[in-house]
Amino acid sequence: MTGEVIYAPMVWRDVENITRQFDQTWGHCTAVDDKELSMLLSYHSVLHYVEPATHGEVARKNGEFMGVILSRVAGQPLMFSNIAEQMMKVDEKINATEAGRRALADVELGFEIERRMERQTGINDNAPAEIELFLVSQASRGQGVGGDLWRRAMDYFVGLQVPMFYLHTDSDCDVSFYDRHGMKRIIEREERRHIDDGHDKPTTTSMFIYSGIPSQVKASGSAR
Repeated sequence: MTGEVIYAPMVWRDVENITRQFDQTWGHCTAVDDKELSMLLSYHSVLHYVEPATHGEVARKNGEFMGVILSRVAGQPLMFSNIAEQMMKVDEKINATEAGRRALADVELGFEIERRMERQTGINDNAPAEIELFLVSQASRGQGVGGDLWRRAMDYFVGLQVPMFYLHTDSDCDVSFYDRHGMKRIIEREERRHIDDGHDKPTTTSMFIYSGIPSQVKASGSAR
C-alpha cells in the first residue's frame, strides 16, 4: 500500500472503523459465534473506552483506517458527550437475547476486574492519566504506526505535565511492547472464567496494569 500515513484527531465517524477492527482483533474473547452479536459487543467495548477519553489520534493511509490511541487525563474536557445514550441503544440490542445477556455480563465482568485491580493498587491516586485504547489494524502492523501513535499520546501527556500514567492490557495483546518502552508492570492477575455459551470453553487470561512516566517512556521508545 503506497501513500503517506496521516495522523489526525479522532472524530465520531471513526467509531465505526474502530469497532470493526476491535472485533477483528479481540472479538474472539467473548466466545460468541454470532457475528452480529460479536460486533454489538465490540461496539459496547469501544464506547466504554471512548466515554472517558479526552484525546484521541487516528492513523489513516489512502483513507484506510490503520490504528487509534485514546487517552484520558483527569480534569480535561471529554471528547464526546453522547456516549451514555449510544450505550443504552446498543445494550438494548445485546440484551434482546439470552446469549447476548450472558456475553455482555462476561464483558462487564472483565471491566469490573480491571476496576478491582485499580483499587487494589491505588493507581488512580498516583496516575491522573490513562491510555484507554491502543489498537493497530492487523494489516498495518510492522509499519511503525503503533510507535508513532504511542509517541503522539506521550506528547499529549507531556504537554499537560502528566507525572504518571497507566494502562490495562492482557495476555491477548503484545505486552512486550510496554516492556520495551520501559513501563513497569505493577500487577498481574490470572482470571479463569467459564462462559455458558453452549461450547463449554473455560478461558484463562492474564490481566496486567502497567504504569510509566510519559517523558521517560517516550525517550525509551524513541531510542529503540
